[in-house]
Amino acid sequence: MFARGGYEGASVDLIAESAGYSKGAFYSNFESKEAIFLELLDAHKRREIEALAQLLAQDIPASELLSLIRNSETGRGSDFDFGLLSAEFQLQACRDKTFAKTYAKLHRTHRDTMAGLVTKLFAKLDRIPPSDPKDLADIIMALTTGLSLQGTSMQGPLRKGFVTAAILLVLGLDPVAGGR
Repeated sequence: MFARGGYEGASVDLIAESAGYSKGAFYSNFESKEAIFLELLDAHKRREIEALAQLLAQDIPASELLSLIRNSETGRGSDFDFGLLSAEFQLQACRDKTFAKTYAKLHRTHRDTMAGLVTKLFAKLDRIPPSDPKDLADIIMALTTGLSLQGTSMQGPLRKGFVTAAILLVLGLDPVAGGR
């Protein structure tokens, strides 16, 4: 509902109805529309981080790790709506100072966790990150959102693996040969 109608267009009534629940059932699980909106963001970010953390936890050679990372984008097709949602999160944060504080806290938590994973990735590859890991995490998150959003406005879906290849390129890791 948020991706289709934006934050303002997704009423609690519409959300509850599309999920097959009453408005009362909605409020028994969420205190507000903002709460479910933020839960969507948090759940998506957790899944994203968990997937990368699982890859980095494996004891495998660097070239195989990069190959697994390149091929891990298989589920992204369903996440292209998340590009729209990400834009909605950012727009709502610009419009509502209370929402902005909660959004900023979630963003910082995700960025810090992603920065830790970037640090771990470069350590496993025995390389030095090209920039501060927190800056790289912000760039990765912006690139992912931007390319996903761009994919929703194009004639067809983004090429499979395009977002991951772009991230590896920005990180200075050769997306074709598996690094230098």
